[in-house]
Amino acid sequence: MENIWISSWKHCDIFGKIDLVILGILSVYSWYIIFEKLFILKTAFRENKNFEKIFLSRKEIKKMPCPLYSILDYLTSLVKYERFSSEMSKKYIEKAFVKEQNNLEKNLTSLATITTIAPFLGLLGTVWGLLIAFTNMSITGSSSIKVVASGVAEALITTVLGLMVAIPSAVGYNFLKEKVQFLMDEMEFLTPYIEEYLNEFFVKQNEKQK
Repeated sequence: MENIWISSWKHCDIFGKIDLVILGILSVYSWYIIFEKLFILKTAFRENKNFEKIFLSRKEIKKMPCPLYSILDYLTSLVKYERFSSEMSKKYIEKAFVKEQNNLEKNLTSLATITTIAPFLGLLGTVWGLLIAFTNMSITGSSSIKVVASGVAEALITTVLGLMVAIPSAVGYNFLKEKVQFLMDEMEFLTPYIEEYLNEFFVKQNEKQK
């Protein structure tokens, strides 16, 4: 018995094949985003813990591949500007956290978009396949399986693939979104300490300039 995917592909016309190729590309891209984000977040959680230990122990902070270091590096670079003041630290800390959250959520919008459009692409192929099936029936005046097979096969396979793309994308999006928010909540615990560090850094910078 021939593989169902191969058989369905052979029965599809050019429009159906294009639809299947697009869905295939979206599937590969969605899984790429999911695995990439899982790796990034796993690294972020681990390195944040290492940074937190160093930061709270008041040891010298070296460059680390983690969101907390990126936030602190961004804030200390702002301190060097003359317009910065200790009263503005809360505002800049909030801005730094939002900036880092946007970086962590990069490409998640694409995942949400795939979740939305994949079922519609599957539905489009379904409607097109049924249209072919009914057109063949009207032309030949026959409703035999040979006449409607190509249209029905196209109708079913695009729906299946559309759902196979959308379901993992939806699960991945919600899982990753929750993980990012959990990471941000963990980092916000250090906000008072970051503010204190920033104000001390600001004082030291002013002393150097005098």
